[in-house]
Amino acid sequence: MIKIIPAPKSVIEKEGSVAFGKHMKISGEFGETLKFATHAVAETEGGEGCDMTFIKDGDVASEGYRIVAENGKIRVFASTENGAFYALMTLLQLAGKSGKVPCCEIDDAPAYAYRGFMLDSARHFWEVKTVKKYLDLMARLKMNEFHFHLTDDQGWRVEIKKYPLLAEKGSIRRNTQLALYGYNSGSELHDDEEYGRGCYYTQEQLRDIVEYAAERHIEVIPEIDMPGHMVAAIACYPQLSCTGDPTEVSTRWGVMDNILCCGKDGVFAFAKDIIDELCDIFPGRFFHIGGDEVPKKRWKECPKCQEKIKKEGLKDENALQGYFNNEIAKYLKSKGKRMIGWNEILDAQDIMDTDIVAQWWVNHSAGNSQEKKWMSKGGKIIMSPVSYVYMDHPFYMRPLKKTYSTDEKLLGKHAGQNVLGMEIPQWTEYIRCEKKLDMLTVPRLITFSEVCWTATERKDYRDFEKRLEGAREYFGSLGCPVCPQYLYRGGLRPWYAVTNALKHALWYKDVDYEWKIVKDRL
Repeated sequence: MIKIIPAPKSVIEKEGSVAFGKHMKISGEFGETLKFATHAVAETEGGEGCDMTFIKDGDVASEGYRIVAENGKIRVFASTENGAFYALMTLLQLAGKSGKVPCCEIDDAPAYAYRGFMLDSARHFWEVKTVKKYLDLMARLKMNEFHFHLTDDQGWRVEIKKYPLLAEKGSIRRNTQLALYGYNSGSELHDDEEYGRGCYYTQEQLRDIVEYAAERHIEVIPEIDMPGHMVAAIACYPQLSCTGDPTEVSTRWGVMDNILCCGKDGVFAFAKDIIDELCDIFPGRFFHIGGDEVPKKRWKECPKCQEKIKKEGLKDENALQGYFNNEIAKYLKSKGKRMIGWNEILDAQDIMDTDIVAQWWVNHSAGNSQEKKWMSKGGKIIMSPVSYVYMDHPFYMRPLKKTYSTDEKLLGKHAGQNVLGMEIPQWTEYIRCEKKLDMLTVPRLITFSEVCWTATERKDYRDFEKRLEGAREYFGSLGCPVCPQYLYRGGLRPWYAVTNALKHALWYKDVDYEWKIVKDRL
């Protein structure tokens, strides 16, 4: 049986196999893919007597491909480099370390153009080698959008030459929150260790990551979260806030009242300066501004914000955020970029350009009315529904089967052509080491690749799980271990999970519970 993740559109299996490895002859169209193929099979023994030929075929979908493997030959038909590359990824998975590909015909193309994964490097920093490992995994899974969450209240992780304190000072917090329990009373547990000194990406490192991703047909989308989630920046430059009072990089997770002052012209200049430097590093189509969880308390009390609202004829503080969003969107458009923001940006959609993309993560309004109104106007949505895809939750709350069931129908009748694609985020407040990151991320990313790539009518969770178990060795060889089956099925359920109140108070403890059980097996 031919078993591929994500499942292709159609597979015709035939008798026998074709040799595959470093000794095969690789030729044809698509020079980038030919070069990558030669490198990818360099350590795979075998391939003697096999010809692998890449052929340009305009009838194949832009990211699709067709593979014919038989009679000692592998022929790949594609219309673009992307399609040829994805065919190569399928062949690498089929061959594994065996040195052969089963004789077959495969016809394939993705269900969605946008197939994304987000990594939070703001709360905990991930080294370049770790980022590249996940880019490699994304490539093998035919994912094409890497959303890089680079800044938040608890850390600024990108070098900005015009504002050097952002990385030098904004990357460091005094200590780190360890648990959610007791948060509302301010008694949550913290360690007593400084975190983040030197933990930021230089512009040279980011260019390297972008180039590495591009070789794997992945676009890197930077996120600079604004106007909320900006305490790390305000700690460096207090004049960006409404009060101008000194503060420190936040040591608590959650939502902070201290946000950018959108009544000050200097804040808009600051945001545009950041964009200028990052647009020179990230050449892709998209730029993410966050825009989520923006409490308006300080704006209501701020004379400058109230003056701006009056001067621009705005309705209220929500409209002020919409004004900010629109100004940044126009500036990004002048740079050839399309703005993405979390779906709270739709609170002021009446003054926003429908070219902006909203990333739906939460039911922010009754019945998603804002999102539906947005789509009815032609606005595009990226789906990241929190209760289905958030990776930092324990498996008993978010087993793979739940993630696999993510569907655009969650947004109702206005979905379909208005859904640009899907994205799965990994937030890292409580993820402090790479093994724990792998435990929570690897199986879910593999699962979500099928949600993004495979048409609904072809999806079958039971069959997927069999293929996942069969591919353990393959993904392990990439440095991406899949956690035990009983765990990703949601089998570990601590005693306090039986009551909802305790479940929501302690759910990150549940992740730690799962982690302690399996960490030595990963």
